[in-house]
Amino acid sequence: MNISTILQNYCDRYHVPGLSVAAVRDGQTLWATGHGRANLEWDIPATADTVYEIASITKLFTATAVLRLAETGQLGLDDALHHHLPHLPEAWRGVTIRHCLTHQSGLPSYTETEKYWQTTRLDVSREELLGYVADLPLLAPPGQRYHYDNTGFYLLGLLIEQVSGQSYGDFVAAQILRPLGMADSRANDPYAIVPRRAQGYSYDAEQAAVRHKPYYSPTGTYSAGVLLSTVADLAKFACALESDAWLSAASRQLMRTIHPSAEANERQLNFSVGLGWFFVDHPRGRFMGHNGGIQGFASSFIHLLDDGLTLIMLCNQDKAAEPHEVLFEVADAVKGMS
Repeated sequence: MNISTILQNYCDRYHVPGLSVAAVRDGQTLWATGHGRANLEWDIPATADTVYEIASITKLFTATAVLRLAETGQLGLDDALHHHLPHLPEAWRGVTIRHCLTHQSGLPSYTETEKYWQTTRLDVSREELLGYVADLPLLAPPGQRYHYDNTGFYLLGLLIEQVSGQSYGDFVAAQILRPLGMADSRANDPYAIVPRRAQGYSYDAEQAAVRHKPYYSPTGTYSAGVLLSTVADLAKFACALESDAWLSAASRQLMRTIHPSAEANERQLNFSVGLGWFFVDHPRGRFMGHNGGIQGFASSFIHLLDDGLTLIMLCNQDKAAEPHEVLFEVADAVKGMS
């Protein structure tokens, strides 16, 4: 089955208006393409340069930014967050940077609170958002067990700002996006005019109709999910992760090192955790990567560990099934082309 047919079947099955896909191997982009529509109302086709909200794929950039600061000696991965952010609640004193990178902080995730979902359309301050969880008990002692945690990655954004003296978006742009030539990637600003930006959609099953996504404030995503990008740009990021020229071999190895929690409860879910990355034992093959999901968008960035192929997919419908699943079909088609 060719790639176009695979993508069309996926769009039909999950009511996805449009998507973009790229493949990378050995530090080279093999191809990048779009399928369907970036905007239904204006009949704008999706391309490799269509800009999407990449949601939690942002965490890969946040983790990379932290490693850049560690390389220059501005922080240590085992520093307590309190060392750099002394205003945090006393109960969080035992949480380290490494705990946040590996989802082992024990902090409750603000995205699992009722207050958060009552305010996603509002621009809220950082103090207000962290207040949703500041008085809640820890889920476990830091390092004890894995629990997917947006709070920890939100705090890493505050850490980056405190240590670097720059805003999160400016630091990521200066240290990652601009050096890699990722000209279409940026922190989300809903008031900015962004060329080639995809419209996000949700599927209403009761009405069997695709609807515009509601407004979702980027103040709620921040360093856990605020970035915009294209598959062409993300392919450049994937290429850079295979080179010592941009991030040291030691940092890249550390990023890929498994960090089990004390209970190793993540193994019950058939995955392990590195610094920002997930390592998954999938029936179709082992991979490392990250998925993303936010109102209007779904995304996946995976690196197949057994054959070195990286696949990236961004789509503009939030109820699409786990996008990495279709990427295994795409991988088979890519292998058939070589």
